[in-house]
Amino acid sequence: MFEKKLVQNNAAEKPKKIIEVFSEREKYIPEVGEQLENKRSMDIEINGEKLSIDYRELSVAEKENRDGDPVVLLPGFGSGWEGIAELGFSLACEGRRVILLSLPGYGNSSDPSQEYYKNDHFEHEAQVVQQVIDRVLQGKKAHVIGHSMGSEVMASVAEKYPKNVSSLTLLNPAGVNKEESPIKLATTFLASGAHATMEYNARMFFAGEKDYETGLYAHIDRPKSPFDKERIGQRLAEAEKLTHGHLVKKLNNISAPITYVSGEFDTVYPSGTIDDESSQLHRIVQSVQDSSKIEKSVMARLRHNTTLAPDEITAANIDHYLTVAEQKNEKERKNDGLT
Repeated sequence: MFEKKLVQNNAAEKPKKIIEVFSEREKYIPEVGEQLENKRSMDIEINGEKLSIDYRELSVAEKENRDGDPVVLLPGFGSGWEGIAELGFSLACEGRRVILLSLPGYGNSSDPSQEYYKNDHFEHEAQVVQQVIDRVLQGKKAHVIGHSMGSEVMASVAEKYPKNVSSLTLLNPAGVNKEESPIKLATTFLASGAHATMEYNARMFFAGEKDYETGLYAHIDRPKSPFDKERIGQRLAEAEKLTHGHLVKKLNNISAPITYVSGEFDTVYPSGTIDDESSQLHRIVQSVQDSSKIEKSVMARLRHNTTLAPDEITAANIDHYLTVAEQKNEKERKNDGLT
Protein backbone atom coordinates (compact mmCIF):
# COMPACT_ATOMS: atom_id res chain seq x y z
CA MET A 1 0.00 0.00 0.00
CA PHE A 2 2.77 2.41 0.94
CA GLU A 3 4.71 1.95 -2.30
CA LYS A 4 1.56 2.27 -4.40
CA LYS A 5 0.57 5.53 -2.73
CA LEU A 6 4.02 7.05 -3.00
CA VAL A 7 4.42 6.24 -6.69
CA GLN A 8 3.00 9.76 -7.17
CA ASN A 9 6.43 11.00 -6.12
CA ASN A 10 7.95 9.45 -9.24
CA ALA A 11 8.61 12.31 -11.67
CA ALA A 12 7.97 10.18 -14.76
CA GLU A 13 4.45 9.33 -13.61
CA LYS A 14 3.53 12.48 -11.70
CA PRO A 15 1.47 14.48 -14.28
CA LYS A 16 -0.87 11.59 -15.06
CA LYS A 17 -1.16 10.48 -11.43
CA ILE A 18 -1.76 13.99 -10.10
CA ILE A 19 -4.52 14.74 -12.61
CA GLU A 20 -6.16 11.43 -11.71
CA VAL A 21 -6.06 12.41 -8.03
CA PHE A 22 -7.73 15.76 -8.77
CA SER A 23 -10.45 14.19 -10.88
CA GLU A 24 -11.25 11.78 -8.08
CA ARG A 25 -11.13 14.35 -5.27
CA GLU A 26 -12.80 17.29 -6.98
CA LYS A 27 -16.24 15.95 -6.08
CA TYR A 28 -15.39 16.26 -2.36
CA ILE A 29 -14.60 19.99 -2.52
CA PRO A 30 -18.22 21.14 -1.96
CA GLU A 31 -18.56 18.88 1.12
CA VAL A 32 -15.28 19.98 2.67
CA GLY A 33 -15.79 23.54 1.45
CA GLU A 34 -18.99 23.77 3.50
CA GLN A 35 -17.00 22.60 6.54
CA LEU A 36 -14.32 25.23 5.88
CA GLU A 37 -16.99 27.92 5.73
CA ASN A 38 -18.65 26.69 8.94
CA LYS A 39 -17.11 29.12 11.41
CA ARG A 40 -16.19 27.46 14.69
CA SER A 41 -14.63 28.97 17.76
CA MET A 42 -14.22 28.09 21.40
CA ASP A 43 -13.29 30.07 24.48
CA ILE A 44 -10.36 28.73 26.46
CA GLU A 45 -8.33 29.99 29.41
CA ILE A 46 -4.53 30.08 29.75
CA ASN A 47 -3.14 31.31 33.08
CA GLY A 48 -6.36 33.20 33.76
CA GLU A 49 -6.37 34.81 30.31
CA LYS A 50 -9.49 34.11 28.26
CA LEU A 51 -8.90 33.56 24.54
CA SER A 52 -11.07 32.65 21.56
CA ILE A 53 -9.70 29.91 19.28
CA ASP A 54 -10.73 29.67 15.62
CA TYR A 55 -10.85 26.08 14.31
CA ARG A 56 -12.43 23.79 11.72
CA GLU A 57 -13.36 20.11 11.50
CA LEU A 58 -12.99 18.31 8.16
CA SER A 59 -14.06 14.87 6.99
CA VAL A 60 -15.29 13.17 3.83
CA ALA A 61 -18.27 10.96 4.72
CA GLU A 62 -17.70 8.56 1.83
CA LYS A 63 -14.05 8.06 2.78
CA GLU A 64 -13.95 8.35 6.57
CA ASN A 65 -12.27 5.50 8.43
CA ARG A 66 -14.22 5.48 11.68
CA ASP A 67 -11.85 2.91 13.20
CA GLY A 68 -8.89 5.27 12.80
CA ASP A 69 -8.06 7.99 15.30
CA PRO A 70 -8.72 11.62 14.32
CA VAL A 71 -5.97 14.06 13.44
CA VAL A 72 -5.18 17.46 14.95
CA LEU A 73 -3.16 19.46 12.45
CA LEU A 74 -1.11 22.50 13.47
CA PRO A 75 0.59 24.88 11.01
CA GLY A 76 4.01 26.40 11.48
CA PHE A 77 5.47 29.87 11.98
CA GLY A 78 3.45 32.63 10.32
CA SER A 79 0.30 30.65 9.54
CA GLY A 80 -3.16 30.03 10.94
CA TRP A 81 -5.26 27.00 9.99
CA GLU A 82 -5.88 28.49 6.55
CA GLY A 83 -2.27 27.82 5.58
CA ILE A 84 -2.59 24.12 6.27
CA ALA A 85 -6.14 23.62 4.95
CA GLU A 86 -4.91 22.05 1.71
CA LEU A 87 -3.10 19.29 3.60
CA GLY A 88 -6.13 18.95 5.87
CA PHE A 89 -8.34 18.39 2.82
CA SER A 90 -5.95 15.75 1.48
CA LEU A 91 -5.88 13.94 4.83
CA ALA A 92 -9.69 14.01 4.90
CA CYS A 93 -9.63 12.43 1.45
CA GLU A 94 -7.38 9.72 2.90
CA GLY A 95 -10.21 8.93 5.32
CA ARG A 96 -9.18 10.91 8.39
CA ARG A 97 -11.28 13.19 10.55
CA VAL A 98 -9.17 16.36 10.73
CA ILE A 99 -9.18 19.27 13.17
CA LEU A 100 -7.43 22.47 12.09
CA LEU A 101 -6.79 25.30 14.51
CA SER A 102 -5.20 28.71 14.67
CA LEU A 103 -3.14 29.38 17.77
CA PRO A 104 -3.62 32.68 19.63
CA GLY A 105 -2.09 35.48 17.59
CA TYR A 106 -2.87 33.71 14.30
CA GLY A 107 -5.77 33.83 11.87
CA ASN A 108 -8.99 34.87 13.55
CA SER A 109 -8.01 33.61 17.00
CA SER A 110 -7.55 36.15 19.79
CA ASP A 111 -4.32 38.09 20.18
CA PRO A 112 -2.78 37.04 23.50
CA SER A 113 -1.00 39.18 26.08
CA GLN A 114 2.79 39.29 26.29
CA GLU A 115 2.60 36.97 29.29
CA TYR A 116 1.39 34.25 26.93
CA TYR A 117 4.31 34.38 24.47
CA LYS A 118 7.24 36.18 26.15
CA ASN A 119 8.91 33.10 27.61
CA ASP A 120 11.40 30.37 26.73
CA HIS A 121 8.91 27.63 25.86
CA PHE A 122 5.80 26.65 23.88
CA GLU A 123 3.93 25.27 26.87
CA HIS A 124 1.08 27.79 26.64
CA GLU A 125 0.56 26.87 22.99
CA ALA A 126 0.49 23.20 24.03
CA GLN A 127 -2.20 23.99 26.60
CA VAL A 128 -4.28 25.58 23.85
CA VAL A 129 -4.08 22.43 21.72
CA GLN A 130 -4.82 20.21 24.71
CA GLN A 131 -7.96 22.17 25.56
CA VAL A 132 -9.17 21.98 21.95
CA ILE A 133 -8.62 18.20 21.92
CA ASP A 134 -10.46 17.81 25.23
CA ARG A 135 -13.45 19.87 24.11
CA VAL A 136 -13.80 18.68 20.51
CA LEU A 137 -12.90 15.01 20.90
CA GLN A 138 -14.28 14.57 24.43
CA GLY A 139 -11.71 12.10 25.70
CA LYS A 140 -10.83 10.44 22.39
CA LYS A 141 -7.14 10.30 21.52
CA ALA A 142 -5.76 12.07 18.45
CA HIS A 143 -2.78 11.88 16.16
CA VAL A 144 -1.06 15.25 16.62
CA ILE A 145 0.78 16.62 13.59
CA GLY A 146 2.82 19.80 13.61
CA HIS A 147 4.54 21.49 10.68
CA SER A 148 7.82 23.33 11.34
CA MET A 149 7.28 25.38 14.55
CA GLY A 150 4.09 23.39 15.06
CA SER A 151 6.26 20.28 15.55
CA GLU A 152 7.75 21.68 18.75
CA VAL A 153 4.31 22.71 20.00
CA MET A 154 2.90 19.25 19.27
CA ALA A 155 5.91 17.61 20.92
CA SER A 156 5.01 19.56 24.05
CA VAL A 157 1.43 18.26 23.75
CA ALA A 158 2.65 14.66 23.44
CA GLU A 159 5.06 15.11 26.36
CA LYS A 160 2.68 16.87 28.76
CA TYR A 161 -0.65 15.28 27.83
CA PRO A 162 0.10 11.67 26.74
CA LYS A 163 -3.47 10.50 27.43
CA ASN A 164 -4.61 12.74 24.56
CA VAL A 165 -2.10 11.51 21.99
CA SER A 166 -2.10 8.44 19.71
CA SER A 167 1.03 9.50 17.84
CA LEU A 168 3.21 12.51 17.08
CA THR A 169 4.20 13.48 13.53
CA LEU A 170 7.07 15.92 13.10
CA LEU A 171 6.57 17.48 9.66
CA ASN A 172 9.65 19.45 8.56
CA PRO A 173 10.37 20.07 12.26
CA ALA A 174 11.86 23.26 13.70
CA GLY A 175 13.39 23.74 17.15
CA VAL A 176 16.25 21.27 16.75
CA ASN A 177 19.28 23.54 16.31
CA LYS A 178 20.78 25.49 19.19
CA GLU A 179 22.13 29.03 19.07
CA GLU A 180 20.68 29.97 15.68
CA SER A 181 20.41 33.62 14.74
CA PRO A 182 16.71 34.63 14.84
CA ILE A 183 17.31 37.14 12.01
CA LYS A 184 19.05 34.53 9.84
CA LEU A 185 16.28 32.05 10.60
CA ALA A 186 13.56 34.53 9.64
CA THR A 187 15.43 35.34 6.40
CA THR A 188 15.72 31.65 5.56
CA PHE A 189 11.99 31.20 6.18
CA LEU A 190 11.19 34.06 3.80
CA ALA A 191 13.56 32.80 1.09
CA SER A 192 12.13 29.30 1.32
CA GLY A 193 8.60 30.68 1.14
CA ALA A 194 9.42 32.69 -1.99
CA HIS A 195 10.95 29.63 -3.66
CA ALA A 196 7.97 27.49 -2.69
CA THR A 197 5.58 30.10 -4.13
CA MET A 198 7.38 30.03 -7.49
CA GLU A 199 7.28 26.24 -7.60
CA TYR A 200 3.64 26.28 -6.53
CA ASN A 201 2.66 28.68 -9.31
CA ALA A 202 4.54 26.61 -11.89
CA ARG A 203 2.79 23.49 -10.66
CA MET A 204 -0.59 25.18 -10.96
CA PHE A 205 0.17 25.89 -14.61
CA PHE A 206 1.81 22.66 -15.74
CA ALA A 207 0.14 19.97 -13.58
CA GLY A 208 -3.45 21.00 -14.18
CA GLU A 209 -4.14 21.94 -10.56
CA LYS A 210 -5.35 25.50 -11.00
CA ASP A 211 -9.09 24.79 -11.12
CA TYR A 212 -8.79 22.32 -8.25
CA GLU A 213 -6.95 24.84 -6.09
CA THR A 214 -9.32 27.68 -6.96
CA GLY A 215 -12.29 25.51 -6.04
CA LEU A 216 -10.88 24.66 -2.62
CA TYR A 217 -9.61 28.10 -1.66
CA ALA A 218 -12.88 29.75 -2.69
CA HIS A 219 -14.23 28.43 0.62
CA ILE A 220 -11.48 29.99 2.78
CA ASP A 221 -11.78 33.57 3.96
CA ARG A 222 -8.68 35.74 4.20
CA PRO A 223 -7.93 36.11 7.94
CA LYS A 224 -6.10 38.80 9.84
CA SER A 225 -2.41 38.80 8.90
CA PRO A 226 -0.01 37.19 11.42
CA PHE A 227 2.39 40.04 10.59
CA ASP A 228 0.12 42.94 11.49
CA LYS A 229 2.01 45.43 13.63
CA GLU A 230 0.28 44.34 16.84
CA ARG A 231 1.39 40.75 16.18
CA ILE A 232 5.04 41.36 15.26
CA GLY A 233 6.20 41.13 18.90
CA GLN A 234 4.79 37.61 19.14
CA ARG A 235 6.44 36.57 15.86
CA LEU A 236 9.83 37.81 17.08
CA ALA A 237 9.41 35.96 20.38
CA GLU A 238 8.56 32.74 18.52
CA ALA A 239 11.59 33.03 16.25
CA GLU A 240 13.79 33.50 19.31
CA LYS A 241 12.33 30.43 21.04
CA LEU A 242 12.91 28.28 17.97
CA THR A 243 16.66 28.95 18.19
CA HIS A 244 17.02 27.18 21.55
CA GLY A 245 16.74 23.63 20.24
CA HIS A 246 14.26 22.35 22.83
CA LEU A 247 12.57 19.79 20.56
CA VAL A 248 15.14 17.02 20.99
CA LYS A 249 14.86 17.19 24.79
CA LYS A 250 11.11 16.73 24.61
CA LEU A 251 11.28 13.68 22.34
CA ASN A 252 13.18 11.78 25.02
CA ASN A 253 10.10 11.94 27.27
CA ILE A 254 7.40 10.97 24.76
CA SER A 255 5.84 7.51 24.98
CA ALA A 256 3.62 7.67 21.87
CA PRO A 257 4.86 6.53 18.44
CA ILE A 258 6.72 9.27 16.55
CA THR A 259 7.08 9.84 12.80
CA TYR A 260 9.66 12.14 11.23
CA VAL A 261 8.65 13.45 7.79
CA SER A 262 10.72 15.94 5.82
CA GLY A 263 11.51 17.06 2.27
CA GLU A 264 14.72 16.15 0.50
CA PHE A 265 15.26 19.79 -0.52
CA ASP A 266 14.23 21.48 2.73
CA THR A 267 16.65 24.41 3.00
CA VAL A 268 15.22 25.78 6.25
CA TYR A 269 15.78 22.65 8.32
CA PRO A 270 17.64 20.14 6.12
CA SER A 271 17.14 16.55 7.21
CA GLY A 272 20.61 15.37 6.26
CA THR A 273 21.37 11.65 6.44
CA ILE A 274 20.99 9.17 9.25
CA ASP A 275 24.73 8.41 9.12
CA ASP A 276 25.74 12.04 9.71
CA GLU A 277 25.81 12.54 13.48
CA SER A 278 25.38 16.30 13.10
CA SER A 279 22.28 16.02 10.88
CA GLN A 280 18.78 16.84 12.03
CA LEU A 281 17.55 13.35 11.18
CA HIS A 282 20.30 11.62 13.19
CA ARG A 283 19.85 13.87 16.21
CA ILE A 284 16.09 13.39 16.30
CA VAL A 285 16.34 9.61 15.99
CA GLN A 286 19.00 9.51 18.72
CA SER A 287 16.84 11.62 21.03
CA VAL A 288 14.08 8.99 21.07
CA GLN A 289 14.79 6.46 23.81
CA ASP A 290 13.15 3.50 22.08
CA SER A 291 14.16 3.30 18.40
CA SER A 292 11.12 1.12 17.64
CA LYS A 293 8.94 4.14 18.49
CA ILE A 294 10.12 6.28 15.55
CA GLU A 295 9.53 6.02 11.80
CA LYS A 296 11.40 8.11 9.23
CA SER A 297 10.50 9.45 5.78
CA VAL A 298 12.39 11.98 3.64
CA MET A 299 10.26 12.73 0.57
CA ALA A 300 12.07 13.08 -2.74
CA ARG A 301 12.29 16.57 -4.30
CA LEU A 302 10.03 18.23 -1.72
CA ARG A 303 10.98 21.34 0.25
CA HIS A 304 10.02 22.89 3.60
CA ASN A 305 6.45 23.72 2.61
CA THR A 306 5.24 20.11 2.31
CA THR A 307 1.79 21.26 3.47
CA LEU A 308 1.18 22.81 0.03
CA ALA A 309 1.08 21.12 -3.36
CA PRO A 310 2.00 18.32 -3.78
CA ASP A 311 0.21 17.94 -0.43
CA GLU A 312 -1.52 14.79 -1.69
CA ILE A 313 1.87 13.03 -1.53
CA THR A 314 2.50 14.32 1.98
CA ALA A 315 -0.99 13.24 3.10
CA ALA A 316 -0.63 9.72 1.67
CA ASN A 317 2.75 9.41 3.36
CA ILE A 318 1.47 10.64 6.74
CA ASP A 319 -1.67 8.48 6.60
CA HIS A 320 0.48 5.38 6.07
CA TYR A 321 2.48 6.12 9.21
CA LEU A 322 -0.63 6.94 11.25
CA THR A 323 -1.86 3.46 10.44
CA VAL A 324 1.53 2.04 11.49
CA ALA A 325 1.24 3.96 14.79
CA GLU A 326 -2.25 2.57 15.39
CA GLN A 327 -0.93 -0.94 14.83
CA LYS A 328 1.88 -0.30 17.31
CA ASN A 329 -0.59 1.01 19.89
CA GLU A 330 -2.87 -2.00 19.42
CA LYS A 331 0.06 -4.39 19.81
CA GLU A 332 1.12 -2.60 22.99
CA ARG A 333 -2.40 -2.79 24.42
CA LYS A 334 -2.49 -6.53 23.73
CA ASN A 335 0.89 -7.00 25.39
CA ASP A 336 -0.39 -5.11 28.42
CA GLY A 337 -3.50 -7.30 28.50
CA LEU A 338 -5.84 -4.37 27.89
CA THR A 339 -7.72 -5.92 24.96
